[in-house]
Amino acid sequence: MLVTDEGLTIGHPVSGITAEDDFIVSISAHALAQQSSTAEPASMASPLAVLKSILSNPTDIDFVKQFTTDKFTYVSLNFQNAELKKIMPWAGTNDGTEALVKTFIDVSRYWKVDNFEIHDTFENKDGAAIFGSFTYTSSLLGKTVTSPFAVLARGEHGKLSYVQFMEDTFATVRSFRESGEYLIKARPDGWETRV
Repeated sequence: MLVTDEGLTIGHPVSGITAEDDFIVSISAHALAQQSSTAEPASMASPLAVLKSILSNPTDIDFVKQFTTDKFTYVSLNFQNAELKKIMPWAGTNDGTEALVKTFIDVSRYWKVDNFEIHDTFENKDGAAIFGSFTYTSSLLGKTVTSPFAVLARGEHGKLSYVQFMEDTFATVRSFRESGEYLIKARPDGWETRV
């Protein structure tokens, strides 16, 4: 086993796989937690300031509407995926501020939000990005998951016209899995695994 200066553990081959095969790289969230790189908003009306305001109270439609344009678009998790939408109805491209607000309302119904942390923020004159992590516990099965997240926002003059929210949907969807498994065949060498 090798532990790098960054705290990465390399080694522990998967059971049944030889040393010539790929190894699992175990990366703990703590090993990756470096000093944050948070930009201060350029002004109270800058995209970063507006995005942070929205995230401070995302379930209040009247509050959020003051920060979005009439042609606001919210992309949640992907542009469009019918299978994911069956599990997470908010997934996909949605028009209107209501879609963003409903997403945050639904998320708090599907999971208990244990933690939501902003680690890094960036901004330019037309947009902003926030990176962080969250820990959710599924309401029905009680399964806890931690995921990184990223939010991209575009806008100007104190209003956002576009927000895109990304997370590790493989992890979050698995917090709803009661039983069953997938047979995964992704590697070109034909190796497969069940998860």
